[in-house]
Amino acid sequence: MIYLDNSATTRPFDSVIEKISETEKNCFGNPSSLHHLGVLAEHELTAARKEALETIGARDGNFVFTAGGTEANNMAILGTMLSRVKRRPQIITSKIEHPSVLEPIQYLKEQGADCHFVGVDSQGKIDEEEFRQILCEETALVSFMTVNNEIGALQDIPKLARLAKSVSPRVLFHTDAVQALGKVPIKVKESGVDLLSVSAHKINGPKGVGGLYIRQGVHVKPILYGGGQEGGLRSGTQNLPAIAGFGVALKETREHLSATAEHMYALKKQLIEGLSGVSSCRVIEPSAAAPHVVCALFPGIKSETLLHALEAREIYVSSGSACSSNKPQLSPTLLALGCDRKEIDGAIRFSLGVFNDEEEIRQTISVVKELTSILAI
Repeated sequence: MIYLDNSATTRPFDSVIEKISETEKNCFGNPSSLHHLGVLAEHELTAARKEALETIGARDGNFVFTAGGTEANNMAILGTMLSRVKRRPQIITSKIEHPSVLEPIQYLKEQGADCHFVGVDSQGKIDEEEFRQILCEETALVSFMTVNNEIGALQDIPKLARLAKSVSPRVLFHTDAVQALGKVPIKVKESGVDLLSVSAHKINGPKGVGGLYIRQGVHVKPILYGGGQEGGLRSGTQNLPAIAGFGVALKETREHLSATAEHMYALKKQLIEGLSGVSSCRVIEPSAAAPHVVCALFPGIKSETLLHALEAREIYVSSGSACSSNKPQLSPTLLALGCDRKEIDGAIRFSLGVFNDEEEIRQTISVVKELTSILAI
């Protein structure tokens, strides 16, 4: 089996699975309980939270555990803007954001917020001139993802945050860093961001857990109410085994970030060079990009057809974003890049992970060449 769909989800580290099992067996207390088992559980929670803050380069602020990146994005957007919607706050995002950012912002727009969706160039870079023109002193929230999940485009978040705050000093800047964590360095202190979302299952951790970093002094209202866990921001008994596993994945990621990125960049280069020899294939190559995503366009071949043909050879990829590939609509990201329908219909995303190697890439290139020669019309 060759698994090249790591942007959708990743295989957990063995150490993560072991930690989850150990926590389920020996640390099953409720972190809110005052007895010994509760105290042990609280220690695990605190250790994982500390690991999260250290991994993203935060010296202060809070890290709230959520059920994943989607909830973290919703908390960042709705938790800061929903109570202000009657005052028509100006919100700026881009056209290539993840649905978990676009959908809550669209909801706020329907409620009366003044929402703007900035375009990108042919390589997925935010149109800074358009962004400058929209920014004003009343801009309340800006949300740009660090790494795009479909093409791997890497935004200059510190520069964009500085620009936003030079025009609107009170603006909140949020970044969806789900695809960036474990692939590129994240240093929230230097980046100027106020809110940052991450997810465990993208870094070889468990599914169903993620988190939102909140800079000290930033006020976020809960979008879930109940027992007041997570400092009152995310009620509900914490999923401690998953959080403990997340902590292990964060530690592994932080300690091996440089080597992991170097490994992925090498495999990415090998894959792009190999695909260049495939007739009619066009690879989208952003000038600034994360090391793990390769979006290839095969005009004339339906992506679903190629995906299943590869699957029959036990090579697993996705047709664009796994979060939206099961929906009958054209990719907003590829549309924003100026791709035509034929190109979008033939889009395949290869996404690399820590367990991939050169031989797997060689085999994949060989099979893609063989299949495309058969499937091309």
